[in-house]
Amino acid sequence: MEYKMEELIPVTAVLAEKYTSKESSSVTYETARMLLEAVVYCIEEPGLPGSFVPAKRKRPEAPEAYARGYKRVLDKVYSAKEVYDRLTEAFEDYGCGNYRDTIIKGMPRFFLYYDARFQPHDHILTLDYPTVNHYGNLCGIDLIYEYLCDIETESRLLSCFETAAVKELLGRTEERFGIRYMENLCALVLLNAIGCVIAERPLQSLTLADNEIEKIRRYFQEDDLQTVGQKTGAYIRIITEAAGCGEIQDYFQVLRREYALRIFNGVEHRSLGGVFM
Repeated sequence: MEYKMEELIPVTAVLAEKYTSKESSSVTYETARMLLEAVVYCIEEPGLPGSFVPAKRKRPEAPEAYARGYKRVLDKVYSAKEVYDRLTEAFEDYGCGNYRDTIIKGMPRFFLYYDARFQPHDHILTLDYPTVNHYGNLCGIDLIYEYLCDIETESRLLSCFETAAVKELLGRTEERFGIRYMENLCALVLLNAIGCVIAERPLQSLTLADNEIEKIRRYFQEDDLQTVGQKTGAYIRIITEAAGCGEIQDYFQVLRREYALRIFNGVEHRSLGGVFM
């Protein structure tokens, strides 16, 4: 829903009065730009997934659109906090420092410092721990809410594996590459789970011996990249369903192409030992 600048400026002026507590009639250019971004962000705020959308009618005036959007921003902040509270009730970091630092140390800063009124577009955190998802141009509470929902989804899958097995897999990975693991845990676990299924190893073990990695190589050796992708996609579905998380398997299908590239190149260069831990 687009508004012309002359419609947005009066709303921004009212917000500027609140920003200065009516002690000044002017603000700096940088502040004015920040407040205009806040107005636009709220007007464009889509709200929570599945929330009620009124029937189409005449476009609301800019002040009404802003007020509605600001309320949607607040509602999303409260919902994000509910997701975070559920997530941290029994949070397990599996020894991944980046995961722990982002969720346990970093995320509380967002809820403490987020300014829904004047800077709703600023999400404050760098979110150093990556999820499987990609967020494009999302920012502010839209990014944080989506991120926390994705973390909650991923934690469901991780909880289906034995904590000790995930910790050992992470330890082997860090030891092999000699650096702190900064990537996504689910991506690491799910890839090795696929290897275990192919090698006919217990899924929960997440460990593969050299002869079992050779078995995986033979399984893929005649396949082109597309076929490898189709097979890995099928195994993602099988594993998530076996873990009782079949309804979220589509979320993890985005990993299929990455897995296919890594496996295909590993077979080509006989380096699958660097793909499966």
